[in-house]
Amino acid sequence: MQKLNHKRLIAILTIILLILSSTSCSRMLGQNDSKQQGQNEQQQEKKDPPSALIQMEKETDSMIQQIQKIRDQRAQMIRQQSGMPQRQGDENKSQQKGQNSNQAGQKQEQQKQNKNQDQVAQQAHITINWEDFEKKIKALNEFWNSYESQAKKDGASNRLISQFEKQLNTLTSTVMAHNEEETLAAANGLYQYYSQFFNLYRHKAPPEIKEIKYYLQEILINAEAGKWEDAVTLLANMEKAWQTAKSRMQKPDHELNARIDHAMQDFSQAVQQKDFQLAKIKGEILLKNVEKVK
Repeated sequence: MQKLNHKRLIAILTIILLILSSTSCSRMLGQNDSKQQGQNEQQQEKKDPPSALIQMEKETDSMIQQIQKIRDQRAQMIRQQSGMPQRQGDENKSQQKGQNSNQAGQKQEQQKQNKNQDQVAQQAHITINWEDFEKKIKALNEFWNSYESQAKKDGASNRLISQFEKQLNTLTSTVMAHNEEETLAAANGLYQYYSQFFNLYRHKAPPEIKEIKYYLQEILINAEAGKWEDAVTLLANMEKAWQTAKSRMQKPDHELNARIDHAMQDFSQAVQQKDFQLAKIKGEILLKNVEKVK
């Protein structure tokens, strides 16, 4: 009889534990669901970003892309011309066979000078359309004037507004001075603030995606200038922005995210190896994948 009562007691305790465990799990799931639902509701309560802000980002992005395109064209020209001296040197050797060595040396020196002059002349034609850039920077300032008061109403901090305006003034000065290198740096410096502004509004892709683009471009700018230590330091910031972006995705594309993970690792390795051309290729692949996040 005592054994039977003991078994009943154990059975009752087991049932109670199962009920408590089930209730606890349900509460945890309910809390997670409530948290996700709360985030979704909070996102839905936000309004769409103002058109002025959207146009500001587009203009800034366009300036960065145009400068990079010009620099890529110049680099390609230099790579093509770097192979010419050897071939022309071989031709000169065959043509000048038996001639006086002094005359040959003078001729080669003249050819070298002509090539350098041609290269400088060709590069001079590949330049920024500064008239177009002046129009862009004027439009940027007008869009900012239209958006600034709205940004304050929508929750942008005074510090963010002050920093953005200061950087916009810097970009305006570099454009008007027709300084290509400083304009590229200043434009990307302005781009870093867009993720913070877009975070105030309803969005599908996490605004940190724009932050990743800023860091990627800043790394390549530093790498091209030979500032490898600065470039390597920014890799950690870019990785942090990506992890934040992933955690905020409502409907993550796991296959795309995996590709971005691998692309970011490849880009990071190229930067750490201090191989600019490789880093540029890997960076372009990473950027294409990042821009697919919706």
